[in-house]
Amino acid sequence: MTLPSQSPRSHSPISSGARNAQGMRSLFIAVAAIGLGGAAAGWFLTHKSESPEVKSETTASITDPLIDDAATAAGTSTIVVNATAADINAAISGPAVTTGANTATATPTAPLGTATTTSIATAQSAVTGAATAGIAGTPGTPATTPAATIGNAAQRIQQANAMIASDPIRARVELTRLLDSNALSATERAQAYAGINNLASALFFSPNIVPGDIASQSYVVKKGDSFARITNREKLAIDWRFIQRINQIASEKALRADMRLKLAHGPFDGEVIKADYRFNIYAGTGSERVMVASFPCGVGTNDSTPVGTFKVRTGSKLIDPEWCNPRTGEKFKSNDPKNPIGERWIGLQGTTPETAKFTGYGIHGTVEPQSIGKQMSMGCVRLGDAEVQVVYELIGESSTIVIR
Repeated sequence: MTLPSQSPRSHSPISSGARNAQGMRSLFIAVAAIGLGGAAAGWFLTHKSESPEVKSETTASITDPLIDDAATAAGTSTIVVNATAADINAAISGPAVTTGANTATATPTAPLGTATTTSIATAQSAVTGAATAGIAGTPGTPATTPAATIGNAAQRIQQANAMIASDPIRARVELTRLLDSNALSATERAQAYAGINNLASALFFSPNIVPGDIASQSYVVKKGDSFARITNREKLAIDWRFIQRINQIASEKALRADMRLKLAHGPFDGEVIKADYRFNIYAGTGSERVMVASFPCGVGTNDSTPVGTFKVRTGSKLIDPEWCNPRTGEKFKSNDPKNPIGERWIGLQGTTPETAKFTGYGIHGTVEPQSIGKQMSMGCVRLGDAEVQVVYELIGESSTIVIR
């Protein structure tokens, strides 16, 4: 008995002509299938190569120049012209900063000097920064160092000051190079310092960000942020109070998620020019170094302020410190309005064998504003009360202070 599965298959007899026809049909179908498949493959490869590449990373940019919508629409910003260090106060205590739905009220500060603004100029949109280069939380891209202006020192200063409204980044570089050259007369240096402080009002102490400013950084506030957290996370190498100052925010309670802030990216270095009675603050190093602000200062009697390279002594930045006069032994308690060193103290420590021997020197405020611009201290560097607060916020333990 044979099982069904073992039964041989039976085929109906097919003529040779039928078999040939069937073979031709199979061959035609096979050729057509190959042709269609090749066309489909060609279409796929061709269209794939023409498709835009999909990038996995997303580039975020801050396009808000950190000014109000009305100013953005107008594409203008006000810059103080022919100002000195005194006029920086106007920038610090300017109008409230509006960031979306969140509005912060400016905190008035003490004047940084006594000079009066002589004129006002309107800058183009480049000054307010129509777009900030880089992504949120990164410093701006340094601008290429421009070619020098033409002419003698006086002509070059005049040209640089004329560029403040139209090309503030280049103007700052030019004025810095001129002051660093030590080839200017006393009058010319005063003019260059005035230009630096005009720029400080627009570039440094303003909440606006100008493209190419190596000292500025965009930042979007995250939930739970504080000024101190932002300063530490972004490694700004400054005191958190300066962030509050330049963004003109009255209270940390005004911080809200998604607010856009301007950060100052340090470290910043200091230089005291005793002959000029100036305390200058720099951002960057080497060929990128630019002077961001300059303040009048006082120095030691009989040229007693030591020269050389110093740093901030660890743990010696103090607010409202107690002080004992080393000559008389008289003691002054914290918050004593008669305390000769004012409300800030920044202790200095020499960084070379020549300066290591100098101890007890520092940078501080004063209750004798008439001593600024003179040799009246015991050897320390004196600043006005408002100026020393700014210096305190910018100069830290990673800063270098050169006295010459």
